[in-house]
Amino acid sequence: MEMAEQVRLVINQLKPDCIAVEFAETMQLQLLHAASRLPDTSVVIAYDTNDLPIYYLAEPCDAGFEALRSALERNIPAFCIDLDVDSYPDCQEYLPDAYSITRIGLKKYYEAYKNIALPKANAIDEKRELYMAKRLKELSFSYDRILFVGGMAHVENVLKLTEKNAFPTLAHATRKTVTLSALTEKSNREVMAECGYISEQYEKSRKVHSPADRQKFIFKLFKEAATLYKKSTGNAFPSYHFRNIMKFLRNYAIVYDRLMPDLFQIITAAKLCVDSNYAYEVWALATSYEYQKNLDSLPIVDLTIDDIWGKSKIVRFNLKQNSRKNGFTDRQAKSRTQYRFRSPGLFSICSYPKEDLIIERFGNFLKKKGTELLREESSRVQPFTTSIEDGIDTRETIRHWHEKKLYVKVKAKPQGEVGSIVVIFDEDSGEVDKDAKMEDQELQEKENYPWKVTWLGEHAQESDMSFYAKGLANIVGPGICRSEYGGFMMSYPPRRMKDIWSDPDYDECQNKAERLLLAAIDYATKSLIVYVAAKPPRSIIKSFAKRFGKKIVYMPIGQFSPITLNKLRVFHVLDGQDKRQIADDYIF
Repeated sequence: MEMAEQVRLVINQLKPDCIAVEFAETMQLQLLHAASRLPDTSVVIAYDTNDLPIYYLAEPCDAGFEALRSALERNIPAFCIDLDVDSYPDCQEYLPDAYSITRIGLKKYYEAYKNIALPKANAIDEKRELYMAKRLKELSFSYDRILFVGGMAHVENVLKLTEKNAFPTLAHATRKTVTLSALTEKSNREVMAECGYISEQYEKSRKVHSPADRQKFIFKLFKEAATLYKKSTGNAFPSYHFRNIMKFLRNYAIVYDRLMPDLFQIITAAKLCVDSNYAYEVWALATSYEYQKNLDSLPIVDLTIDDIWGKSKIVRFNLKQNSRKNGFTDRQAKSRTQYRFRSPGLFSICSYPKEDLIIERFGNFLKKKGTELLREESSRVQPFTTSIEDGIDTRETIRHWHEKKLYVKVKAKPQGEVGSIVVIFDEDSGEVDKDAKMEDQELQEKENYPWKVTWLGEHAQESDMSFYAKGLANIVGPGICRSEYGGFMMSYPPRRMKDIWSDPDYDECQNKAERLLLAAIDYATKSLIVYVAAKPPRSIIKSFAKRFGKKIVYMPIGQFSPITLNKLRVFHVLDGQDKRQIADDYIF
């Protein structure tokens, strides 16, 4: 961007008769067309003798295309004067940060480059410099004031060679086809040398003839991203975030001998100083580009960062999202809602109230245990000074008995409350493959727990419940059946849950236990989910929970009393609420 601005300034100052640019002469027509489309981006594509693509990316912050564009805007003749060559070697130059041009000027910047980073010329560069000198010599016969825009490694050699009176004949490489294409939105985000946001700001400063300051643009990017972050997440964005980000960025850039950070460092700073959601907003805003229109309907090509720039770095965003399942409690304030719990109809199955009380008490026990478990995990031990904190740690005190000190335990603050509970007695691993060709009845016969139901709480003190269990074949009384849980999930508050067994959001789950756990994450209104099972959940499930700001607290089922588990596992189903009056005579 700084180089492009220098070209624009010098054109305004010198008012040349013609402009010559270090671009391949064989592609002049397509390159001028690409420059005329700016600020819309495009790419000129040619192929070498090995049919490998060669790309000229036209964007506003490219100094060469700025020269061609300014020439077209001012009706100044413009020429591409470079020799088109094949098999040009890859070279990496150690350049001073271009931002220093805004402080010390282009002349001192060039002198620093010559003293530190001027590369040695190779045979191909010598031919190119001879050809460009020849073309400048020819142009000098027709124009008095010629502005030459070229690479710093070639400028002095080219100017010296223009003093020659005779030049050898040099031939361009053969190009069968040279095409001009527009880029897709995804390509634009990846391949622009100067990210979309910086290019937009440069374009706006260009229109009003104001100086382009990268430092101000980066700070503006963070401020606008903060507004989007507050809108999308509802989180506050205190001003100290900006201070931390800018300080971190300054140090990060200095480590790599730069004055200003690149896009990777900008995104990394946002992620480390705030969170992934803010980093994503920064990335989305930084790589967006409002001037991509393709009004002349050029063919569209999809290029990746690897196509243009080779190997790249990857930034991963662990986004925290709002729950996918929003109930009525999210849509209405409690003080205004007119919702009232209503009893189930007369012709509907229901639970046995005494068993409901047992399982709800066990749920409350798991809530407290899950919260306490996290506090224990993050607790620490320290020597006694003025307070015994959360009690004396006997084990640690004995271990340091030779120090003659007491050690006390300091528990961390609670990391949140429990919103859902999942208890898995049996994962039903004997379930047949879903793709197997058999009738539904045969499939159910192969399952240990074929009955899959979602029950809503009958009143505000009950939770919504979803479970898989054995069928209703065990009749113990008139309208009373005995069954056995394979696993169940409870979520608070009640009356929000849809039928998770027919919900397509969970079709990718490997088994019923995972379906219950994913639903528990979705429907939880608090940050913790207690998961009781023989095996911990897969890491991909934990990552899913983290995306929504939730955390799974795993407890091995072997920690609990078998007597308690057996008592919980068996339950009864009543054929209507009227059966509750006689249920005590048949359920023991």
